[in-house]
Amino acid sequence: MARASNLFAAALGAVLLGLVAAVPSAAVAGTAESGLWWFDRGNIQAAHDAGFDGSGVKVAVIDSQINSDVIGLRGADVTVREPSYCFDASGSPYPTVSTDYVAASHATNVVSMIVGTGEAPAGGAPVKGVAPGVELLFYNAGAVLDGVVDDEGVDEECLQEDGTRMGEDGRFDLDRAISDAVADGADIISISNGSLTDVAKGVAEAYAKDVVVVAGMPNEDGIALWPAALNGVVAVQAFGEDGKIQNGENGKPNVSDDVIIAAPGLDLLLQGTSDSWDAQELGSGTSFATPIVAGMLAVVKQKYPEATAGQLIQSLIHNTGTKGEHEPTWDDAAGYGAASLTGMLAVDPSKYPDVNPIFDADDPNASPSQWMVDEAKAALGEGDSTASPTTEPGAAEPPTGASAMAPWLIGGGVVLVLLVVGGIILAIVLARRSRR
Repeated sequence: MARASNLFAAALGAVLLGLVAAVPSAAVAGTAESGLWWFDRGNIQAAHDAGFDGSGVKVAVIDSQINSDVIGLRGADVTVREPSYCFDASGSPYPTVSTDYVAASHATNVVSMIVGTGEAPAGGAPVKGVAPGVELLFYNAGAVLDGVVDDEGVDEECLQEDGTRMGEDGRFDLDRAISDAVADGADIISISNGSLTDVAKGVAEAYAKDVVVVAGMPNEDGIALWPAALNGVVAVQAFGEDGKIQNGENGKPNVSDDVIIAAPGLDLLLQGTSDSWDAQELGSGTSFATPIVAGMLAVVKQKYPEATAGQLIQSLIHNTGTKGEHEPTWDDAAGYGAASLTGMLAVDPSKYPDVNPIFDADDPNASPSQWMVDEAKAALGEGDSTASPTTEPGAAEPPTGASAMAPWLIGGGVVLVLLVVGGIILAIVLARRSRR
């Protein structure tokens, strides 16, 4: 999730999740281009020059509203799902596309990290994506971004089409968007937001259809949110040009029991500012590291189209950093290490076992559990459920005391919804759950 600069700062500065520094397009070229360090460091252009840009692969992004007409996305293969998952009281859907900077900057830049064309505004630097050849499917879950929530933390203006509250039927918009992305044939799903809403059904369907789910972990140490904290999800950490992971608001490294992989996410060049979509700025957060990982996996999938989701994740954790293929080792700072496109492209993932190495199939209380995945397979016609009990053992519940908060609790840029109780904005700090 990306870190915001000044939204709600007057209300409670301690809740802010970071900084976005404006860099006008007319600034010295080196200043803007410094935000492209990740593209050079990751040898992205070398992969493109070799013919690997994600062509033939479908990547789904689930995020806020998007400005798909911004410079750098014009001409990209982006299919925007309309309508969004939020409806007003009259039954009319909120739009997925918006030119409002506050509403659309987060998703616009998340998508640019994958399919940015390299076109730049006058005087600006080019923002080119990791996998500009993919077919990108875009879904807007969390269309209402005014921060007005009810007593249970659900957006009061985001209703289902029949006028009932979101989640009244047990499913929220993010969960539905994951299911739709799976149904639409996505190979990889990238999610740069988190919440306490249950999305395990959608994630289970993704696993049942052999889809990789990549999600940004929170930018604050000690916070665990779904989907990054869910069983089998590739939870992404952010690091900077110096190789150090980001610090949380408390000044300490953003360590987590949930982290799986690290990727560039600090001081990256973004398109658009509150003044103009043609201006540029530097931004930080796992929101931007997440699509970089998703894009890398798409490029690897293009080169090795027979690789399964599990084998792609195997390759991701076996080929981190610059040391070549190795046995995975984990820590709570960078997970299994820094994602390496060069390393993954050098190794055929089909050599690895066809199993998601970060999915715990033995824990009946995991979310999603193997039971849930088997049920999803049966429901989707992917085969009979295997050794499924007659009743589900211990369906996952939100952490004690947590309400069904709307997505965007940890949003990026200026996309941020916080739980408001008695006029005070609260940060929900949850106990971390280890997946090691």
